[in-house]
Amino acid sequence: MTRVVRHHPFLILASAILTALLVVVAQNPSLSADSRLAAGALTVFNRTSAAFEKPASNLTPDEIARHDVGDPLFERSHIPLATHQDAGLGPLFNANSCVACHVRNGRGAPVPGVSLVRVALQEANGAAPVPEWGWQIQDHAIFGHQPEATMDLTWREEPQAGDEPPLQKIHVDLIRPNGDVVAAAEMNRSLRTAPPLVGLGLLEAIPDRAILSHADPEDRDGDGISGRAVLLEDEQHGQQVLGRFGWKAGTATVQEQTAEAYLNDMGLTTAAGPETNMTAEGQPADITWDELMAVTFYSQSLGAPATKRPTKDPVVSKGTSLFGDLQCAACHVPSHETSTDPSAVVQAIRGQTVWPYTDLLVHDMGPGLDDGVAEHGYTRSAEWRTAPLWGLGLTHRVNGKAGYLHDGRARTVDEAIRWHGGEAEAARENYLALAPKDRQVLLAWLQGL
Repeated sequence: MTRVVRHHPFLILASAILTALLVVVAQNPSLSADSRLAAGALTVFNRTSAAFEKPASNLTPDEIARHDVGDPLFERSHIPLATHQDAGLGPLFNANSCVACHVRNGRGAPVPGVSLVRVALQEANGAAPVPEWGWQIQDHAIFGHQPEATMDLTWREEPQAGDEPPLQKIHVDLIRPNGDVVAAAEMNRSLRTAPPLVGLGLLEAIPDRAILSHADPEDRDGDGISGRAVLLEDEQHGQQVLGRFGWKAGTATVQEQTAEAYLNDMGLTTAAGPETNMTAEGQPADITWDELMAVTFYSQSLGAPATKRPTKDPVVSKGTSLFGDLQCAACHVPSHETSTDPSAVVQAIRGQTVWPYTDLLVHDMGPGLDDGVAEHGYTRSAEWRTAPLWGLGLTHRVNGKAGYLHDGRARTVDEAIRWHGGEAEAARENYLALAPKDRQVLLAWLQGL
């Protein structure tokens, strides 16, 4: 029997209107100043659990085809291979696929198996790797090998001043294969969950000069906010590049972030290098150049969801106003213009007004979020990149076990705000001073992003 699927006329009309709107925005970038169109012409009108898995709107047929090539590679579960020694997955790894941690392309959960632990020696303020393990613990191993260590996570209550409810912090124990617990004095450790893969191509297309315009490392304007740009060494081209991806802005491009995830999280070498010390020199890479570029393009061509409420909604106008008044927007800069560079990886990315709510700089977030690990010496241990907020309200719809902040300790947006300190201390105090009704409006607006 043939099944006939009938679509409601209203849904057909609504879809046609939205498609027409995005075409108009693509042809007239200035119209994307509407904050509901988070990704401009690339905005995805989907707020289901699959919202982060949708390709950006307005991709060309060729771009959609390229996106579709990368999708199954992103989801592929890797295994050890017999072609040569240490080929394929591992021998040490954290996960066997991208989606193992980036569940439905969303935030990861603070649980073993889908999160990882970064480590550093306590000397040099956490800027020195652990000789035995480097910067990251690989807590899984293929048959015939042992993981470096496994993790045991314990939630501990952190009392707060006044009538504010307590917060919770995650304590990480590392256990060696022989059962010994690594003493806290031996090394600092930082639990890390996977960040959401929202609008990565758009973040990559924000010009360096726009990001640097918000940097004020010496706080010359005296506002207490001293965002700092992370400058990384590009050894291949002999120049410095601007870090913008990862919890501490430790990578400059989506391709670099992808290659590092393959190598450090899955134990897979890529054609982009570098050579791993666990694979004999001259052996073919586990991930070919074409495969690396396909997965990179897949990530770059993901969109960002439209906000829940229209721009004229009272919650939006009031929430936006509170967000600015509380000084949140000093770091979570609401909007940016993408580059008009004709070499953009996706044609529609060029010249868009986008609303990611980030400055892509790192800020000192105070002792409460100081994890003791200074990422490769590029950042201090209390510094974190301003996390983009687009798609924030879909966090638990996409992954019900996900948490907020770098280690997932915050179970709600309210808890995430109350963990802010350092440069964000004033914003936190302003938030705590809000009338309960205003606090509810602000949280409702944030949940609509």
